[in-house]
Amino acid sequence: MAGDGRVNSSKFKAQFHTKPHMIPRDQAEKITGFQPGGVCPFAVPEKIPIWLDVSMKRFEYVHLAGGNEYTSVMLTPEELEKVS
Repeated sequence: MAGDGRVNSSKFKAQFHTKPHMIPRDQAEKITGFQPGGVCPFAVPEKIPIWLDVSMKRFEYVHLAGGNEYTSVMLTPEELEKVS
């Protein structure tokens, strides 16, 4: 979702049947394959579903982590949808 967005907890719970929460920092790499600060929506294990929020469509480009805390990737929302 866009960085200025907020999760609607009740809608999230209705869709996913659980409360929204962040992955604990010490478990991020084990779960996603990426260290905290580098978690990105592509090249993650196949068992992890990727959901893209419509809030990102208002931007010409989005900037997301690129695999580590020092790298970012700039894509259009359409490109992001294709690669994730």
